[in-house]
Amino acid sequence: MDVYPVKFIVERFGEALGEFYRMKAPLSVEEIWYSLPISGRARIEDNAQLYFLTDIQVKAEHPTLTVEPGDIAYCPLQKSIHVFWAQTTPVAEVNIIGKITKNLEMFKEVKSLSRVVLQKH
Repeated sequence: MDVYPVKFIVERFGEALGEFYRMKAPLSVEEIWYSLPISGRARIEDNAQLYFLTDIQVKAEHPTLTVEPGDIAYCPLQKSIHVFWAQTTPVAEVNIIGKITKNLEMFKEVKSLSRVVLQKH
């Protein structure tokens, strides 16, 4: 399984590590991986997920409304990257692209509009 290590840096809140898994959504993972680093302003939804908008356009790959805490996902409809820290249902289908492997709890503290950077690790 191809694994791509990534790091989320959230201004004033810290860092979290994760991994993209190519087998989950190969086109999404490759397009995002080769676009890194990317950044945006955090938006918090349902006290269960953080997301930020990107310029990346990838079509739906195994789209789902079922997510688990720790999932990293890409939403084709919103062109956004999501991190889920609690059980919820996204407002639109997402492509699951990976998992947070370290410091998931940091996302619970992040405030909307904080700067988020996603980069290779």
